[in-house]
Amino acid sequence: MSEIILYPTETVYALGVNPFDRAAWNELCELKGRHGDQTASWLVPSVEDISFYAEVTPEAEELMARYLPGPLTIVLKAKSHIPRDVQALDGTVSFRVTSDPVAAELIKEYMATHDVPLTCTSANVHGQPTMSTPEGIVAQFGDRVQQITKIVDDGARIGRPSTIVRCVDGQVTVLRKGSIPLKSSEAASVVHSGYLVRVEI
Repeated sequence: MSEIILYPTETVYALGVNPFDRAAWNELCELKGRHGDQTASWLVPSVEDISFYAEVTPEAEELMARYLPGPLTIVLKAKSHIPRDVQALDGTVSFRVTSDPVAAELIKEYMATHDVPLTCTSANVHGQPTMSTPEGIVAQFGDRVQQITKIVDDGARIGRPSTIVRCVDGQVTVLRKGSIPLKSSEAASVVHSGYLVRVEI
């Protein structure tokens, strides 16, 4: 059985596996009841780590400088050495850098041991709400909870999900409004003039 970790973030609880281990990813998808061809954001210790995996554009640098660590998911074009099967269909990978001290210590230790990020997907059955405590999450998964090999319990997390912003080829798209109330006009204020900014909800 693969390692699946339930851990807190500054928004909600998340589930983590090695994103490069396809068996682990498939087990996580089975646990959540979602399709295995979907992807999840990767939790890394720092903004500097992101550049190893993805093309960090100037507008992404500005957004990350302002909002990371914090509840921002940044979607970037994957670098050529990243296996195609861990990328989204459009060739991107998304990243989180958490401001939660428990999660920050967890990913620091995990990368020191495994030299890979952790997935940062919401700890819920696909299509259902993410409960605020490990007890509620465990109850939602029922018998499938046995697939979770490690639970990091740090009390309730009741934040909104992260804001998701895609920064690729000079275009900035707010894919989901979340904990950071970033609107198109606000996004435009933190990127270079002339870049396209649009919002998809």
